[in-house]
Amino acid sequence: MRKFLRLASLLLALAPGAAAAEPVQIKPSLTRLNANLELPPGKTVTDGVVVLVHGMLSWYGQETIATLQKNLKGHGIGSLAITLSLGVDDRQRARVCEVTHDYALAGARREIGLWLEWLAGQKAKSVDLLGFSRGGAQVAAIAPELPTVRKIVLMAPAFATALEQAEAYQRAFGHPLQPEIVEARKNPLATRTVDFLTCRQAPVLNATFLDGYSELPPRLAARTGKPTLVIVAGKDEVVPDLARKLPSDVKPVVIEGASHLFLDLYGEEAADIVAKFILGDQAMAK
Repeated sequence: MRKFLRLASLLLALAPGAAAAEPVQIKPSLTRLNANLELPPGKTVTDGVVVLVHGMLSWYGQETIATLQKNLKGHGIGSLAITLSLGVDDRQRARVCEVTHDYALAGARREIGLWLEWLAGQKAKSVDLLGFSRGGAQVAAIAPELPTVRKIVLMAPAFATALEQAEAYQRAFGHPLQPEIVEARKNPLATRTVDFLTCRQAPVLNATFLDGYSELPPRLAARTGKPTLVIVAGKDEVVPDLARKLPSDVKPVVIEGASHLFLDLYGEEAADIVAKFILGDQAMAK
């Protein structure tokens, strides 16, 4: 891993005063992990960075994340958008359905931790963490275990109770979730073909299936242990009525008219809100 850290440090040191958009790769084990680093003119990693975590089966190049990076740079904020491996070495696109799904939230926690270690090695004076969609719910779940993270942003976090997951599964695939969970519990280490997340009839490790449908309830937003901003899309078709479902001590910022992906001007508005929070507007934190 040190070889990759040295290489990334060299790339950053070559032009410390210039704006930078650099792919970054680390290889802490057999799996190569990818990210995209965006730095405003005159800034380096040492000035502080926001780590961005993508949504379900997505990657750092997805439009919502890529646009957010660009807009944050316009506010003078550097960001590192990471791609979780989801069991795929050197993943550089959306996670395909046909490759066996054999990962879990614990893997996401580990990989986020590795990127935090990389930033510590770059002497980042502050690190904030933003999760979008499913990434937002995952960030909320693991935030208490990340002592070096300063602030948390949950952008349209895809929280879901067991009942909501069952209802969504029925709508998406036309058959109930519970029998599939029962089947998966019989042999967690076996792989079978099953409808999973956004994939129809995909090869999935039973343990991964069970992990994928573990509850990520809205109450997690109040338990991060850090100043936390929750941004809600007013017309979110993926997580409808999110503002109403959040705990009473979480005061979200609602962007009226925005869909789940915060496209076009809604993306700019979301970046404005994130920037104010990151740069010190404590009134927006819960």
